[in-house]
Amino acid sequence: MKRYEPEMIGSARRRLLRGLGSLCLGVVLLGLGLPRVAGAAPAVDASGRWEGAIELPQNQQLQVFVSLEHGDTWTGSIDIPAQGAKALPLGNVVIEPPRVHFQIAGVPGAPTFDGRLSEDGSMIAGPFTQSGQKLHFSLRRSTASPELPAGKPVPAAPVQGIPGEGLVGDWFGALDLGQIQLRLSLEVESRQDGGLAATFTSIDQGMTSFAADKASLEDRAVKVSVEKIGASFEGTLNADGSAIDGTWSQGGRSMPLTFTRTSAPFELKRPQNPAPPFPYTSRDVSFRNQGAGIDLAGTVIRPAGEGPFPAVVFVTGSGAQDRDEALMGHRPFLVIADALARHGIASLRYDDRGAGKSGGDHMGSTVADFASDAVAAVDFLAQQPDIDPQAIGILGHSEGGLTGPWAATLDDKIHFLVLLAPPGEPLDQLLQRQGADLLRLNGVDEALIAKAQAEQAKGLALILDDSLSTDELTEKLRARIESERGTFTDEERAQLGLNEAAAEQSLQVGTSPWFRSLLRQDPAKYFEKTEIPVLALFGGKDVQVSPEVNARLVRAALEKAGNRDFEIQVLPGLNHLFQHATTGAVAEYGTIEETISPEALAIIDTWIGERFGHGEGSVTKTK
Repeated sequence: MKRYEPEMIGSARRRLLRGLGSLCLGVVLLGLGLPRVAGAAPAVDASGRWEGAIELPQNQQLQVFVSLEHGDTWTGSIDIPAQGAKALPLGNVVIEPPRVHFQIAGVPGAPTFDGRLSEDGSMIAGPFTQSGQKLHFSLRRSTASPELPAGKPVPAAPVQGIPGEGLVGDWFGALDLGQIQLRLSLEVESRQDGGLAATFTSIDQGMTSFAADKASLEDRAVKVSVEKIGASFEGTLNADGSAIDGTWSQGGRSMPLTFTRTSAPFELKRPQNPAPPFPYTSRDVSFRNQGAGIDLAGTVIRPAGEGPFPAVVFVTGSGAQDRDEALMGHRPFLVIADALARHGIASLRYDDRGAGKSGGDHMGSTVADFASDAVAAVDFLAQQPDIDPQAIGILGHSEGGLTGPWAATLDDKIHFLVLLAPPGEPLDQLLQRQGADLLRLNGVDEALIAKAQAEQAKGLALILDDSLSTDELTEKLRARIESERGTFTDEERAQLGLNEAAAEQSLQVGTSPWFRSLLRQDPAKYFEKTEIPVLALFGGKDVQVSPEVNARLVRAALEKAGNRDFEIQVLPGLNHLFQHATTGAVAEYGTIEETISPEALAIIDTWIGERFGHGEGSVTKTK
């Protein structure tokens, strides 16, 4: 069965370059749409339209729009585009300058916003609490209207399930929250010890998954619980095993929920995922990185017709990823490989070290190790029949846009580079710039941003210190974390997302060989040695790798190299994954049906074809 596991987004490991992953670890804002409760009228006018976000665990965001109205009393409503929710009423609205408080009363965990209005009346920021979890939210005045993300609406839960035996299998249900439905999938499988393992997935929250602590079936009584989010489901399996009628409980509230058995795990609609019949052949392969002594697993696609074919090796972004760079039902590398194969271009996609079927340890490796993996992949592909050894290139995304140019300095079998959102600035600077930009996006004032960056710089300096062993670095970073407790107030810590979990993640990632090596990289070092053809694409709404800064620096480095064949484009309206996006925020990635924009695909295909041709059988074959 397909399993969805939460990713370490928000840890430096992912937020640095990709920022892909689950929207949250629990069900956030579960159960909206309740009667308005009046509050007292204040002297300060906080009425109007507000736009902002709740900062979710792992440095992600849930975009919200809030309307506050002041008549005889205060009332309000909230829109949550990622959940398809619009004009949901607020409760217990209290405005006592500078305090701005509102609550979604009577729902699991009692979601509560308790903020402060800035002196100039332009921003509301403060803690958001639900089910004992404390997050941060910020709002700024806005006249914008929310746009529901692509892919809404999608199918509701089926009325009739498939008969079956026991609890093992795939289940689908929906919590009726009045104005919206929150759809959940339940995947149950057998453990080796005879017990049951279960995973809930919140479909309308970016396919967020959370593993159950307990799952049982006794007679026909079903019990599944997730302690992390304080949630449980208890029900009764019906006679033919097609449905479980029961109750979902969370945060002191219970509501009816029926799960129906389905033939396969629920998947968000991804219309670009390739489907048979295919006009090309695919075969799974393995190849060895001799220097590292590890085997890597991948897939070679051979176009129809006669070769030799131009070919690309795909190189993923940050974090251990599979050969498709799969995320939230999206498989961008597979989609690109399919499009290229249909135009006569072969490819090799491979699982990163420590991912999929590849050997090795990802976090224990360095960027140099990943470059050597890319070289091993190119060398393997060059030995395959029907591949033109003079027309092999690398297609790298995000951190892969650093690995590719590095590999090209090591192997003259690499004849071109296609780079999607490649970093152009030193990685320590990119990290600081990205952090500041995200804080600004969330309405944090410049003084606090400057204060946070000064503290961050001290931590980065320690990580960059080559003289420190892992144990010494861990000790010094722990000391820095302790010192920061006295640097920021509780409110500032909430705004910056500083908590124990974030601190522990920072220690784990910051002391890893992977991150220590990544932080030292200056991509210009490799671009300045790159004389082979280069196509570099950036998304105009990318909030992970700034298109303005990095496109300029990549261009300058290639010009310094004397490169006579490079093309750099910033594609308007596209995010870090090259999807058409509303804001570019990470929270949108899973809600957008499009995996990669057709215009980006066309640019890549045309650019390669113009320089290296298309194989036989292509509808765009270059003669």
